[in-house]
Amino acid sequence: MTPMQDELPAQNGPSGFLIAVSIVGLLTIGFAWLLRSAMAPALSPQIGRPFPRIEAAGWINGPGPTVDDLQGKVVVVDAWAHWCGPCRAVTPYVIELRNKYKDQGVVFIGLTSEGLDSRSIDLSRQFVSSLNIPWPNGYGATKTLSDLEVDTIPQLWVIDRQNRIVFHEIGFGDNSINEMESAIKKALADSPEVKK
Repeated sequence: MTPMQDELPAQNGPSGFLIAVSIVGLLTIGFAWLLRSAMAPALSPQIGRPFPRIEAAGWINGPGPTVDDLQGKVVVVDAWAHWCGPCRAVTPYVIELRNKYKDQGVVFIGLTSEGLDSRSIDLSRQFVSSLNIPWPNGYGATKTLSDLEVDTIPQLWVIDRQNRIVFHEIGFGDNSINEMESAIKKALADSPEVKK
């Protein structure tokens, strides 16, 4: 008769449980990495393209800029609508950037496709006024926004002194303003301002 053993048999390698936990852990890390990569904003295909001519039916906060006004300037363009909550949320941050860079040759412009009737013009004026937006805002800018393939807002662009898009973002994320500011700094540093 063999004596009864109170011990588990000795194992020569890792247990099945440890292998399963390791596989699940690796799969979780891999899935998290893929999900993070998929959620990261893709580089816009607009980067490097020339910015189209800015056209609007009318302007809020003064006259619209001419081609000569923008020549040799770094330009920030904000596409918005009066009914857009994220547009309202990003505006104070863009105003901070404007206040920081307005004396360094950076021009800020807002564009909206709204404003093709008196009611939406009034709502657009209220939007600009309520947020204390200091730059000119073109309403009825459907041609320019169509040329930029805008189908959702907000959208933000930074244009360098040669009229090339160097930053473009759809929406507004946690790091949007930092990335936009980096693009402004780079555009300012890349070439000196063209004097008229």
